[in-house]
Amino acid sequence: MNKKYQKKWIVILVVLLLIVSNVATFVFSNLITIAIGDKVVIQARDAHTADFIHKFLYLKNQIRDSYYQELDEDILMEGALKGLFEAVGDPYTMYYDREQFQSYVEQMENSYVGIGVVVSMDEDDRVTVVSPIEGSPGQKAGLMPGDKILQVDGADISGLSLEEVVGLIKGEEGTEVTLTILKKTDENIVEKVLVREEIIMTSVDSQVIDGIGYISINQFEPYTYDEFEKQLSELLEQNVQGMVFDLRDNPGGMMDSVVAVLDEIMGESVIVYTEDRQGNREYERSTDRDQLDMPIAVLINEGSASASEIFAGALQDTGEAVIIGTTSFGKGIVQRMSDLQDGTGYKITVSEYFTPNGRNIQGIGIVPDIEVEIDEEFYYGTDYTMEEDPQLQRALEELNKEVEAITL
Repeated sequence: MNKKYQKKWIVILVVLLLIVSNVATFVFSNLITIAIGDKVVIQARDAHTADFIHKFLYLKNQIRDSYYQELDEDILMEGALKGLFEAVGDPYTMYYDREQFQSYVEQMENSYVGIGVVVSMDEDDRVTVVSPIEGSPGQKAGLMPGDKILQVDGADISGLSLEEVVGLIKGEEGTEVTLTILKKTDENIVEKVLVREEIIMTSVDSQVIDGIGYISINQFEPYTYDEFEKQLSELLEQNVQGMVFDLRDNPGGMMDSVVAVLDEIMGESVIVYTEDRQGNREYERSTDRDQLDMPIAVLINEGSASASEIFAGALQDTGEAVIIGTTSFGKGIVQRMSDLQDGTGYKITVSEYFTPNGRNIQGIGIVPDIEVEIDEEFYYGTDYTMEEDPQLQRALEELNKEVEAITL
């Protein structure tokens, strides 16, 4: 190598060393080393975080060393993580321990052992029934939307997270669980003894009613779209003249799922958009690939939440369906679930969602175009028949009017 090239490489090497040195100086001067004895625990980027971690570790060790009984240190750490999420004050933002995260994964796989009731937290942090699953122990026991769960097996559940309560209710197949319920209908407190069963989750059911297609969607899960597409095709092959989508007591589910379903129904349009705290927006749109060119009605009630409200709101804003029933639940926020790859996970509310016309329905719900009440004891009772269902019959009446107007 000649001297010219030697000098060139020396200059490059010196520049690289200076860059590395400056970067290292910047990084390490902005990190505060937290140590206990001669062991480095963590490095924090600011004094406030360093002080907090010092305090946390000190108190954790005080409990571990001074408490009068021996404690499991892992339980203390898990409790600290749960407390971090609970401090947000949002019932949908939570940490999942291994058991809770496994339960969540099992439910995504469309079967689990429990009582078959979807629950949520109300504004007073009380565990509230959103909807019972058809044929489940919960439905057979007469649990209805709006009922409050006060105790599980005689233990007060106030102060517990939603996932903790769900964990208490679930258990081995064939075992009993006793729920103390505040009934919405008469505000009486009753006890219900339920036997846990394997709950097989199917999300779509359909039939033809006097020339009108009827599809009930009870949740929006990973398997919902395939079920929906198959049953919609079968109805269309029977030359139905209109379509009723029944989303009553549908607690929601996955946004990807409801978007895929709506893309089979709507014309080219915005379905929903989300907005985070920085004002960043993400739009979900339907394509012009498929569209149901027929009269459509959507049934909702106070058990219709989240993704089912996206469904109703999109069709209402675009004028592609008439919405019938009672005002929906009012959950207009979006959560992101993350897997920590150690058997645990967490869920954080990351954004609000808005209907095509810019409505956020958090705490408000979707107000139907035609309000029709239904007696809850009849709707959830053994005497229920579709022929006497006033909401469904009104939907069929409205669709038949449109069908007749088209054929004239």
